[in-house]
Amino acid sequence: MSFLGVVSSIESALGTQNFILGPISFLDTEVPSELFWGGYQATETFHQIGGAKVVILNGYYDQPLTWSGIFRGSSALQKARTLDAMARSGNSYSFSGGGISRKVVITAFQASYTNCGTIIPYKIFCEVIPQTVSIATSTLSSLVGLLNSDVSSAFSTTTGLLSDASSYVSYLTSFSSTYAGEITPLANLIGVGGEMSNLNNKLSGLSTQAGALSSLSSNLDFTNLQSNISSSINLNSSIFNASDTEISSIAANSGENLVSGAPSLIAATAHSGILATSALNNAYLTRSTNNISLSNILS
Repeated sequence: MSFLGVVSSIESALGTQNFILGPISFLDTEVPSELFWGGYQATETFHQIGGAKVVILNGYYDQPLTWSGIFRGSSALQKARTLDAMARSGNSYSFSGGGISRKVVITAFQASYTNCGTIIPYKIFCEVIPQTVSIATSTLSSLVGLLNSDVSSAFSTTTGLLSDASSYVSYLTSFSSTYAGEITPLANLIGVGGEMSNLNNKLSGLSTQAGALSSLSSNLDFTNLQSNISSSINLNSSIFNASDTEISSIAANSGENLVSGAPSLIAATAHSGILATSALNNAYLTRSTNNISLSNILS
């Protein structure tokens, strides 16, 4: 008995599993001794303040299937030619073998013609066609990540501005009570119980609420968050208008000068920062409410 015959007998005794690709059944030495399969979950990670992070799952991707074997006998050449034609066609085929079943397209096929076509070693490469996934679930997962990112960004910018504005108030206070006209409106805006402090507290709660969302969250979860964000947008607009009024007042009291003095310049700088942050927050929060509207449509 030839070597290949011995191999065939041993594999038959061990119960070698057939491989099937489209119309081709791989038998005996045509079946590989091993087949690597698996894949990876594509992800995006958004890091948040305090060490928290949001991981968005973008879908599982199968690695290509690759194997080799030996066609032998009178059907060897015909099987090689058939696989070559299948690879050239670009069609998809059902594959089963190695304990798995997949839908694949043949991306490459190689064969070595030997022994007048009765022994043909081959290699085959297949790309796995992904199973149908839920577009709504995938999109919701991405939207949840955007919500977390936008709300966290608004909270971060507001927290930073509060710290800066507090420094301006402390510096103005060090001058004298003469500058109460510049100090009082700014202190009322950023102090405990002021609109800036209230907004910062609201955004902190929103960040926590958004972080609890997932692609499996209900419409009610998204709607509740949207309502709270809308409330924050209104408060943010009130802060913007207050600082805009103060800047106009500082300019009006400066006469021919751009500002009347150092305290006015400091107050104007603080209010300008508040205006910029409020405008940025409005962009973050408005985009969040628009995304939530889309989330409620898809969920």
